[in-house]
Amino acid sequence: MPHWINPEVPHLPVEVDEGITLDELVTRIQDARGRPLRIEELAELTENDSALCGLWLATDDADIILHAPSESPLHRNQFILHELAHMLLLHDRVDDTGGYLTPSVLSGFENATIIKALGRDSISDEYEFAAERLADVLATRMRRRPVSKFSEIFG
Repeated sequence: MPHWINPEVPHLPVEVDEGITLDELVTRIQDARGRPLRIEELAELTENDSALCGLWLATDDADIILHAPSESPLHRNQFILHELAHMLLLHDRVDDTGGYLTPSVLSGFENATIIKALGRDSISDEYEFAAERLADVLATRMRRRPVSKFSEIFG
């Protein structure tokens, strides 16, 4: 049982070691979900006032995270971590607010289901709040470096 997440909350069994990289986290989530995960920047997410930061889409055989462009790598990572947090918290299984895309919404993703979408100014429900909180925990764990054997022995 991962110690970095509340054991009373249903979640995907993925270990998140201190110092984990985003690529390592993505690989572990892909393995746990048994399906590939693509992450893509999508400029269209910034084209209106109610622009989205990120979307988690599901197709029959893959997960897709689309995120808004950002000049800040930390900001970009937070968009991605938020969507990964939805996956870790199994929000595709416990939250039924997802919807289907129509062909006019995002070209090339017509057969995908929107699992979660985060607006820039909106963390409006318990699932969004939980995902943002877990994204913060993930970001903190990524920044921490594991203690080396040398440091364990010599401080």
